[in-house]
Amino acid sequence: MIVVRTAADLRAGILERRLAGDSVGFVPTMGFLHEGQLSLVRRARSLDGCVVVSCFVNPTVFESQEQMAGYPRDEARDLALLEREQADIAFLPDVHTVYPPDDLTRVTVEGLTRRLEGASRPGYLDGLTTATLKLVHLVGPAHLYLGQKDAQRVVVTDRMLRDLFVNVELVVCPTVRDHDGVAVAAANRDLSIEERHAATCLFAALEAARKAYVGGERSAEVLRARMTEEIAAEAMARVDYVSVADAGTLDELQRIAGPALALLAVWIGRTRLTDCLPLS
Repeated sequence: MIVVRTAADLRAGILERRLAGDSVGFVPTMGFLHEGQLSLVRRARSLDGCVVVSCFVNPTVFESQEQMAGYPRDEARDLALLEREQADIAFLPDVHTVYPPDDLTRVTVEGLTRRLEGASRPGYLDGLTTATLKLVHLVGPAHLYLGQKDAQRVVVTDRMLRDLFVNVELVVCPTVRDHDGVAVAAANRDLSIEERHAATCLFAALEAARKAYVGGERSAEVLRARMTEEIAAEAMARVDYVSVADAGTLDELQRIAGPALALLAVWIGRTRLTDCLPLS
């Protein structure tokens, strides 16, 4: 595995692999890797000859400098994990590589970046899509790998790639969960033992909606009520949003007549967790 920090070195490394006939798979991360992200690396390893993983703490997704400064970093650990998973290129750019000092451009997927996570965290999805597009242009992959847990990011990214004619295939991989159903996520590290146990209410809520759907329920309002009831039963939980939305447009549904998503954002103490399940 080679470690590169500049755009020029990244392109040189990738060009060498392309000339050797390898397809390029790309996994974008913010570092401090967890099993969910490593599962994406393994999927890329199974499909592509050259696997590129970025570890870039994107400043535009944070609400403040203090919040960004508190994001955990462990470069040596990340590189050891990527070496273990047989990544080919680790891209560790600094902020000015991705956002030059005279940078003015931001990417907004109209409508899709203003609801759910966009409503709760204004600017977050615009920052995420902008960085994703910049990194995809730098890497130029055949495949881009994202996890289903971040369903809104998947929908937004898919639309952005199609609208802007970006020649890359989006590969969406299943959510990785612990034995009790809690989705693996960077935010889990902030939970106390009691809060970690309380976090199981998210998956319980999603499962309640899924079981009702499998049982024939098509009222989105009923499914939202089932999820809300499950979360309300946990004293440490506080709902940010509960959604049953169209899987392509993220429009809130009244009745399910096609592919849909059950999505949640819930505060457990001072930690905000998100999760989702497809309902089709």
